[in-house]
Amino acid sequence: MQPADDSPALPPGWYLRGRLRLRHLHLMRVLDEVHNVGLAARRLATTQPAVSRMIAELEDMLGARLFDRTPKGTFPTRHGESLIRHARWVLGDLERMSGEWSGAPDLDVETISIGVNSTAAAFLVPRALLRFKQQAANVNVLVREGSLEALAPELYTRKLDLLVARLGEAVRKPDLASQVLYEEPMCVCARAGHPLAGEPGVPWQRLAAYPWIMPPRGSPVRIGLDMLLQRHGVYPYARIESASALNNTILMNSSDTLSLMPRCVARHLARGQGLAILDIDLPPVFGPIGLVRHCSLDLSPHMRGLIECLQAVASVAPDGEAVGR
Repeated sequence: MQPADDSPALPPGWYLRGRLRLRHLHLMRVLDEVHNVGLAARRLATTQPAVSRMIAELEDMLGARLFDRTPKGTFPTRHGESLIRHARWVLGDLERMSGEWSGAPDLDVETISIGVNSTAAAFLVPRALLRFKQQAANVNVLVREGSLEALAPELYTRKLDLLVARLGEAVRKPDLASQVLYEEPMCVCARAGHPLAGEPGVPWQRLAAYPWIMPPRGSPVRIGLDMLLQRHGVYPYARIESASALNNTILMNSSDTLSLMPRCVARHLARGQGLAILDIDLPPVFGPIGLVRHCSLDLSPHMRGLIECLQAVASVAPDGEAVGR
């Protein structure tokens, strides 16, 4: 009999009485990645009938249909999506435990994984970590840098506990909790000897005469910059897309290329890297720096301590100016 789509509430301990196994959860994760029973069977080194039996076992256990088979592939129902989300969380926790046991001889040492983008990595996170290490013992902090779009999914798989980044569409999800830390102004930069360096009140039309390093497409900064360029009718004739602060600095030092940077980063580089901040005001359309975590994450005391350090450092701008929030 086909399970009803509107399933009843699950009784306590259903996963024990129904003999839920980790292989069931692994299948859910794989099938969500490939959307094909045959491919999932090959990935799991088993047969299609075996995969179908496992799906039937789960549906019987839960009293709900988990997948719909269509000509374009096998896709989860709303119940399947819910189970997949929790399967990723459970499997991610087990993988975290495996790494903790094999990588640290002292199991009393807690590991916190934090993701950052280049903006947050420049000043906020390092200063918060220095503050945190003064008050926390037996904690390892793993920092991974990347784009918001690349890091946000890892909050669902337990590869990351916290994410500090410029907030955007990628983290506007009902199961993610976001907190604004501070607003960070942006500025247009160039090499110190650039023709626009030192020019008062640079007009937008002058910016179009030079090549640009653009933020990655879809990022909060790129969306804000595209909006400003469109508003002023400016279309740079040559573009390089890069999120690497080091790559962008070298490119600007070696050419007349322009780039958008957080003001705190630009001021630091202007002191020692031969960069100049152009005299053009940018409105706050790029999104605030914020802290993101999964709503299901049970914050440990050390995690709460790290969050408090981030909040304390964010209460004062990286260049020492007070920040209004």
